[in-house]
Amino acid sequence: MQMTTSKYIGVGQAGILSLALAVGNQLVTIGFYNIRTFQVSDVTEKYKFSDYCMLRVITVSAMLIAGVFWITLGNYNVVKMAAIMAAVIFRAVEAISDVLEGRYQQKGRYDISCKGVVIKTLTYLGVFLVTLFITGSVFWGLTALATVYLVMILYLDSQIIGEFGGISFKTSWKTQGALLIEGFPLFVNAFLNAYIINAPKYALEKYYSSEVLGIFTVLYMMAFVVNMFASFVLKPIISVLAEKYVKQDISGFLKLILRQMLVIAAATTICIIGAYLVGVPSLSFLFGVDLAEYKGALCLILVSGGFTAMYQLYQYGIIIMRHQYSTFICCGLTVVLTYIITPYLTRKYEIMGATVSYTVSIGFMSLMFILFFVFYLVKDRKKREEKYE
Repeated sequence: MQMTTSKYIGVGQAGILSLALAVGNQLVTIGFYNIRTFQVSDVTEKYKFSDYCMLRVITVSAMLIAGVFWITLGNYNVVKMAAIMAAVIFRAVEAISDVLEGRYQQKGRYDISCKGVVIKTLTYLGVFLVTLFITGSVFWGLTALATVYLVMILYLDSQIIGEFGGISFKTSWKTQGALLIEGFPLFVNAFLNAYIINAPKYALEKYYSSEVLGIFTVLYMMAFVVNMFASFVLKPIISVLAEKYVKQDISGFLKLILRQMLVIAAATTICIIGAYLVGVPSLSFLFGVDLAEYKGALCLILVSGGFTAMYQLYQYGIIIMRHQYSTFICCGLTVVLTYIITPYLTRKYEIMGATVSYTVSIGFMSLMFILFFVFYLVKDRKKREEKYE
């Protein structure tokens, strides 16, 4: 989406798209409530699927209301307001899809979730690109995307979900309250993390033009290439990790964690080498933007991508161990650091400043999650030893 907009429509429109998706990514944390990992790892079904469905109705409604407040209170022009609202609706639809895909994964059919994501994504991306070329407008592209995405969910998932018990909203306020409380630290963690991820974009949008933001976004999205490769191995084994931990197979649990660390390290190294050798000319060609002076920033961005994948790995481990409240501390301290350094470095050093501030912030957060993971692992081991003495 970003590549096509930048190359054929203009880097200014790409900057607007980047801002719209940044806000959508920030607010979708309300819609997701970051409950997916909790839902998937709920292998004993402490909460029924109907409980998760009703929770998603509540959170998506809250997300859309927050979107209205965001664009009303934000100092945006009409074009940016329209694009942001369209992006928020698009991510709200994704939040609806997510709870259904989580059900398939919880029941050991992550393959169905993946196939559904591929079909939906290819379809709505195609519609976005066609609409973008016809109208030259990011707003109409995102609007068409969201509409088609919703239609695809109604068509595909309605034929599949019945095999997994169907959709129901039968629950109780007591159950919803308990689920909201259990998921609250995960939600806050996701919301704060979204701020950490998007803080450089917000700072660039404040101090520089949409063109500068568009250039940074080209570099910035490479950080998630590492995380994407790492996710190929990590996401399918979340339920496996949960089962091993529940069954007290700590050795197997740690072996999977360590294997994933190696995957992250390998993916990060390969991506950095590739970026150093051919990254700048390749991206300049694909996006139609001259990136010759940003080679160092690109390599540093990929380092931050490795940190991102690392902290997510240990966050999953902490959630599986059901110590999710500690994520308040990890993300809270990182937000304070980000709030202090990002505006200063971005305003002074433009794109390189934004890159350095993000890498420092996400590296710090990764370290915090690793320390808490080790702490709880040792603590839980002592509890088990005392139990069997």
